[in-house]
Amino acid sequence: MRDQLVAASSALISQPAQALFGLGGVGKTEIAAEYAHRWASDYEVIWWVRAEQEHTIRNSIVALGRRMGLQPDLVGNRRDYSSQAVLDALRLGEPYRTYLLVFDNAMHPELVRKYLPQGAGHVIITSRLQNWRQALRSDGIQVAQFTLGETVEFLRKRVPALAPGEDAEEEAGRQAAAEELANTLGNLPLAAEHAAAYLTQTGATVKEYIERFHQNAHLLFGENVDIYYPDVVATTWSVSRERISEEADALFGLLAFFSPEPISEALIAQPGRVPDLPGPLSKVIHNLTDFRRAARELARFSLIQIDGMRNIVQIHRVVQAVTKSRIEQEDPERARELRDAVHALLAASNPGEPELEENDTKYERSRQHLIPSGALDSDNSHLRNLVIQQVRRLAIRGGNAEALALGGQALERWQVKLGPDHLQVLSLAAEVASVLRELGRYQEAYERNAETVERARRVLGEENEVYLRCARSLGTDLRILGRYNEVLDLEMQLLPLHERVLRPEHRYCLIIRNNIALSLRCLGRFEEALEWDEHVRAERERLYGHDHLETLDSWFAVARDYRRLGRYEDSLDYIREVTEAMARTGQPWHRRRLLAEADLAVALRRMGFHAQAREQAEEVLERHRALLGAEHRQSLLVATNTIIDRKLTDDLAAAQDLGEQTVKAWEQAAGAGHPNILAAKANLATVLRHRRNPLGARQLNEDCLAGFTAAFGELHVSPLVVMTNLASDLAALGEVRQARELGEQVLRLAKQVLHERHPVTLAAMSNLALDRRAVGEPDAADELFQEAMEGYRESQLSLERWDARQAMQRGRLDVDIEPMSF
Repeated sequence: MRDQLVAASSALISQPAQALFGLGGVGKTEIAAEYAHRWASDYEVIWWVRAEQEHTIRNSIVALGRRMGLQPDLVGNRRDYSSQAVLDALRLGEPYRTYLLVFDNAMHPELVRKYLPQGAGHVIITSRLQNWRQALRSDGIQVAQFTLGETVEFLRKRVPALAPGEDAEEEAGRQAAAEELANTLGNLPLAAEHAAAYLTQTGATVKEYIERFHQNAHLLFGENVDIYYPDVVATTWSVSRERISEEADALFGLLAFFSPEPISEALIAQPGRVPDLPGPLSKVIHNLTDFRRAARELARFSLIQIDGMRNIVQIHRVVQAVTKSRIEQEDPERARELRDAVHALLAASNPGEPELEENDTKYERSRQHLIPSGALDSDNSHLRNLVIQQVRRLAIRGGNAEALALGGQALERWQVKLGPDHLQVLSLAAEVASVLRELGRYQEAYERNAETVERARRVLGEENEVYLRCARSLGTDLRILGRYNEVLDLEMQLLPLHERVLRPEHRYCLIIRNNIALSLRCLGRFEEALEWDEHVRAERERLYGHDHLETLDSWFAVARDYRRLGRYEDSLDYIREVTEAMARTGQPWHRRRLLAEADLAVALRRMGFHAQAREQAEEVLERHRALLGAEHRQSLLVATNTIIDRKLTDDLAAAQDLGEQTVKAWEQAAGAGHPNILAAKANLATVLRHRRNPLGARQLNEDCLAGFTAAFGELHVSPLVVMTNLASDLAALGEVRQARELGEQVLRLAKQVLHERHPVTLAAMSNLALDRRAVGEPDAADELFQEAMEGYRESQLSLERWDARQAMQRGRLDVDIEPMSF
């Protein structure tokens, strides 16, 4: 302000008047008063002018003339003439050459300009209005709110209970309380002043003050406290309807019932999308020109801010809270109309299809306004649909905590209001269960889904989309719990239901087919899984294109099928292509991308690129832990594979340490007997044998064999892998005949379950050849060895592969287990 007033002049000669403008309560008057105090010695006369209306301006100017000692005939009853005489005296510098005039709370620039003196003095104007350039030839200075640090400093100086203390814990609590209060008040100085006085006078806590603010801000600020302002604080942000148009007044009321976050122009102005609303409010909503005119009018009074780049408007949270509670208190019927209008606008903004990324921008416009606007308690069924779809969209985009915060609150209220069997309650319950699952709360998700499926079947029937959604979700829960046969049976029942209710190429039908393939893979039926996955991949590519996320999911699944079938080179090619396509999306922390990159590490290991596999696995494991936490099942899945990467790079101590941690974490996450716990134990067992603890390895492998056989029977790849490694444990313990007998059994089962050229079968052959030789059967050993070498030559592995070379050198081969879908 000082620099502007004395700009381009070393002497106090006439400069353009300077306007301080901004929201009521930001401290414009305080700044003007402080200026007058600091530079009082530069002026022979300083005068305060009340500038709300022309008559208050004239009265103040005439009063100045009397204080200046002008002749009585110049300051009589003819006020127009008298005020002009005072301005002439100021211009001529008689009797005072230098002056400072403060026009406080000016509302009409064209009126104020009539009373600006032209002498060797300065004029400061405080106003909520922004448009002063035409009147003053100057842009003026906008006064913003405090920063958070300034508000906290102010509160801690003013409120004894928040003053700095010596005790560290107490000091941290006071600082946190001051920050919470500052954020609640939006760093508005006048609100902070009121809060400081209120807390000091009443002895109330910050928590109590904040609760009262949220309950009824208008009533709270209406209480007189010991601050130096003549008006009640609550009236600071009210604006006379005589000063603004009906449309601006209607828009101001409407904005009060949104949240204090930015509000998109597209969320308010929705021509033809909402029913007719009463009076001027309808004009604002149905006509973009009327909306923008009203918004500019409010911005002129500093009641809102407009961001032209982003097409948003924003109302200060204190102004909004006071305005909303004042309307609710003084005109309940208008409050109901405004709240209903906000709900109608939110519902109308729903673009549908939350799965489509192109709809994210439209969903984001409404998301932050749902809870503050009272949408969760609305009777508007279309608005409830928006809430359900917001929960689904947030979960799809990885915002699970936000999805649960919204969905959990809504479900709790709707169950009471609508009943547990209501269609929308059942639909939301399925969404919430899915979010619980994504957050790692698997048992809760299963229990909620199981209950919802039974209710939906009873109330809606099986050929209902809500039932189908719940049932799909329940299938995922069963798979996570390791109940693969049950989930396969369920999904085979769901597929024809989906195709009848929807259509065979519908997205959800393809998801069911994808899930069937996943269940088949978990059950070791790899050829069947590949057939289902290839069909889904082809359909998704035809419908969505190659780089669509769901198409890439199918390529990812096919890569896994190939790897399980021993087609390691094909698997690596596919998974490399998937990770490259996902990298082009620019989302390094997307969960699907992380899982694909973890699979790339496994594919590299299978091809013998052990150092590169270890590097990739460790990086992806750290990113999983950072994003999901070390105890999340997807993180544990990656850790289970990384055990082997550490072993194959001769970091046995680190491999054992990770293996023991992972087994313990799986037990806590999944409960005893889950296949993934057994996979981690089996991988740890191979490490123990290499660390010269074959007895510990044998005990782990015997435990794993019993668990896998109970879960899948003998004809599954997992028990075969464990038996192969258990034979190696027995050989290391000197029990070579038992090792040879077990090896014969493994080879027979491997040829039946897999095929003669599968890597697990070839490893079993190679190891059994060693055991035959060890028990004195060299001819049988040589015959089997040659068969294994021929198998390596004819397979994708070739004799150049690391395990083929190790077999050629008469080395023993370990086989590891990739954990099932988490």
